[in-house]
Amino acid sequence: MGFFNWAAPLVRRFGDRFTTDDTTAIAGWLRPAVEPDGHLLDVGGGAGQLAALLADALNAHVTVLDPTAQMLSHVPAGDRVTALHGSAEAIPLPDDAFDAIVVTDAFHHFRDQDAAVAEFIRVVRGGGLVLVLDLDPRPLAMRLIRWGEILLGEPGTFMTPEQMCAFMAARGIEGECEPLRKADYRFLGRVEKRSET
Repeated sequence: MGFFNWAAPLVRRFGDRFTTDDTTAIAGWLRPAVEPDGHLLDVGGGAGQLAALLADALNAHVTVLDPTAQMLSHVPAGDRVTALHGSAEAIPLPDDAFDAIVVTDAFHHFRDQDAAVAEFIRVVRGGGLVLVLDLDPRPLAMRLIRWGEILLGEPGTFMTPEQMCAFMAARGIEGECEPLRKADYRFLGRVEKRSET
């Protein structure tokens, strides 16, 4: 995470990549699970730019979880946005605490993707949603980015959309992958409802 320690101010200043149209689309995908005053977890949410936009768009409470304290220090203050230091592989929150999870451009950074998905299933209520926005590693530009990340000490564990759908399904989150623009794609899946005991 050394790269993100020194890059945090740059990410906060120049990382506002989400447009109004992006926010509207993402909120629309999440809205079936996140009602007004609902709870959304932004895993690897960095400086919280998207979290602040989604809190407004969904009229919901959004928790930004990130392992880099320097990133979290830039999360915009607000009644509906909370910053929490922690990792995707060991989320320091109770079971069934969230209606949905969003992960944008971060899944390939997780050092233990299996553990992260197990945590998603644990902290999202049955019937809740998991939305992952990531990048397809097949285009040449993405192969170069992957190698750049590896040189910076990041895992660079990108998956194709087909790999992501199969990976999630094998771990209990059935969903669909859809290409967006350029190398971007989304995985949107539902956490299976738990049986009452």
